[in-house]
Amino acid sequence: MKDVQEQFKQDDDNNNQFERPKSALRFARYLLLLIMVTMALLFIFTNKDKINMDNFRRLLAKIDIGISLGSEIDDTQIDFEYRENSVTRVYKDGIARLTGERLSIMDNRGTQFLNVLSGFEQPQLIANNKYVLAYDSGGTELIVTNSFAVLFEKTFSDKIINASMNDSGYFAVVTQSDGYKSSVYVFNSKFEEIFKWDSLSRYIVDVEVAHNNDAIAVSTLYSEGEAIMPQINYFEFSDENITWSVDFDETVSPAISCKSDGTICAIFEWGVCFIDNKGREKSRYQFEQNLVQNFDIDDEKYNAFVLSHSVSGNSTLVVLDNNGIMISSTEIDEYIKSVDVMGDKVALLSANNVMALNILSGKISWQRENSSNGVDVFFSDKNSVLVVSEISAVYNIIN
Repeated sequence: MKDVQEQFKQDDDNNNQFERPKSALRFARYLLLLIMVTMALLFIFTNKDKINMDNFRRLLAKIDIGISLGSEIDDTQIDFEYRENSVTRVYKDGIARLTGERLSIMDNRGTQFLNVLSGFEQPQLIANNKYVLAYDSGGTELIVTNSFAVLFEKTFSDKIINASMNDSGYFAVVTQSDGYKSSVYVFNSKFEEIFKWDSLSRYIVDVEVAHNNDAIAVSTLYSEGEAIMPQINYFEFSDENITWSVDFDETVSPAISCKSDGTICAIFEWGVCFIDNKGREKSRYQFEQNLVQNFDIDDEKYNAFVLSHSVSGNSTLVVLDNNGIMISSTEIDEYIKSVDVMGDKVALLSANNVMALNILSGKISWQRENSSNGVDVFFSDKNSVLVVSEISAVYNIIN
């Protein structure tokens, strides 16, 4: 009997010795699962604004073709055939490219997600993290897509003059109009027409949808005798009448921007004017005798202007905030042919170099040779810039 009890005790000891590693392994698995779930929840929280079906499908497409999602993209080059009047823009983690023949959407390694016929004579392209909007300037066709499909298409009865789209996917389209000087149509992100203004007396030059999606700012001009009268008009969608107008004695504003803080930034030949969303002028900045070589007023916080005493002379980069206060002014011994703003950085492109400048310090923090003969520069994200030429797009990591 004693021998049997000892045997049972020995078996229990052996079982305990086997159970301890199993318990430790089980605990390690649970701990690893907990860490993975926590990281997934953290990723979802920090990227909640970017999580949608379109981005999810892009991710699945990358996984399906075996692309390494975490690899560096420095010097990655996307090649394409030369096409006259082609337009390339940053779209999500890749590009959208529009030619007279077709619209293509691809990621940052050239993987193509969408390729549709366009048939545009004067192709124009707008892209943000929501949609891609393509239209034929002087034509009547307009389409809106995501990465994989045409979501909306419309043939207008009159020729399209221009269009714009805000970060929420609301967009405005300006057309010529039979019986009117111009018309502007506004669509929401579900592609429903929510506002229209037929202008009897004013030509519409530019239009922007406000960030809160409840109004548009419009640059217009009308004539009184031989005098040309520029205006900035503001419409709230709840009212068919003009909410407010600001008159100018000088030249027409060819470009306006609605900022996230409600400021309307209007650029003129003589300078730039900042107006609040009640129609009160906040400030002006005069360009003096300088010419504007390039500018970017689309960033939420800053506005960048490349000024020069001549059309192709050396440049001065001036950065203003939305109150018209100069943040920095930097002399650059080159002609700057493209500029883009993101956060506290400015990307600059000359014939010889692509550069990144810190707005607060006014100093160039990164520089590389423009070896691809690029004509445009864009931030693809806060740490990389895309240099676009007539036959390629090259990614550059900012150190």
